[in-house]
Amino acid sequence: MLPAKYLVAMVTCLIMITTGLSPEVAAKSPKSEPQTSPWAWLGENGGTYWYVPSEYLKAYTWDTDDPSNPNTTVPIDDQTVWHIEKFDDGFFFGPVVVKFEDQPPLCQYMIGSVTPGPPSTPGQPGGRVEISFNGITELPGPKSPTITTGTGELVKQRGSWTFLMQMASGTQSTQVAHWAYMQQCIAGSDQPCWIDDLPGKGVDKSLQELLADCGAI
Repeated sequence: MLPAKYLVAMVTCLIMITTGLSPEVAAKSPKSEPQTSPWAWLGENGGTYWYVPSEYLKAYTWDTDDPSNPNTTVPIDDQTVWHIEKFDDGFFFGPVVVKFEDQPPLCQYMIGSVTPGPPSTPGQPGGRVEISFNGITELPGPKSPTITTGTGELVKQRGSWTFLMQMASGTQSTQVAHWAYMQQCIAGSDQPCWIDDLPGKGVDKSLQELLADCGAI
């Protein structure tokens, strides 16, 4: 085995080759620390809750066998609520409930990620969001996998942070597309979203009641 001093010299040379640093600079360079996400507040103190306000409820559904037929491509209300209950180094997790106007609530669980850094920063665009929504209950209709994906970003609207999202989901026979500004609802507050029925046709429950129906609160 080589003496320790030779091993140290070899390691220093490797650092110089791979980084272009002099031995003095390489020896003094601090170890990189994990980045702290500015979005960690999403999962702090019990997490955050989100819903679709009335002006962004409209989604479109269509029959995949004949998507251009105006009789099978129709608007529907889509109320969706989230509870981001955990945040870990840019990843977030939590239960979801989807309520289409003509269907019973659908229970889902989401796994998502958000890019670090301030949003809209040149060279470092932060706040970009990707989410996979995993079905716990199935959509009505032919038995087939339900795949729901969402993309978007965290942006400020009227002075508050919102999720500006685009989502697509459905089965082999029916598809749904929806975009919305998801707004935050404060747990335990007197906000209408927490104590009153949420907006949307066929929605007769508050955010917390919808989550409770899926055993998620």
